Amino acid sequence: MPKQLTIFDVEPVVSFDPEKAHIHRLNSKLRYADVVVQIPRQAKAIDELKPATAPDDRYELFEDYTIGIWRYKRVEDKQFDWEEAEEICKRARDSKEPIPIRLHLSLEQSFVPENVVRYL
Repeated sequence: MPKQLTIFDVEPVVSFDPEKAHIHRLNSKLRYADVVVQIPRQAKAIDELKPATAPDDRYELFEDYTIGIWRYKRVEDKQFDWEEAEEICKRARDSKEPIPIRLHLSLEQSFVPENVVRYL
């Protein structure tokens, strides 16, 4: 007989944990961690939203993940551009495939990724 799943059988959402992260120092002020995350479905690019003048949290979320992708890819390729980071973010979100990002850790940086798959 097949086992019936309950709501408790799904994988938990794992938020970023600074204790588990491998934190690196770029200089005396900048610390960062590379993590593999899953982009949430609610993250939307500007061209996927209806035009509005009010800020939209879905775009802010998309932008935070895109910045992380851009920072991670720029380490290897200084020619890596923002538009390509946006496309990668959309593809990773739509395919639900985990993707590495670079997360800068500072007081000004309030973004904390929710779906952390692995710490690099």
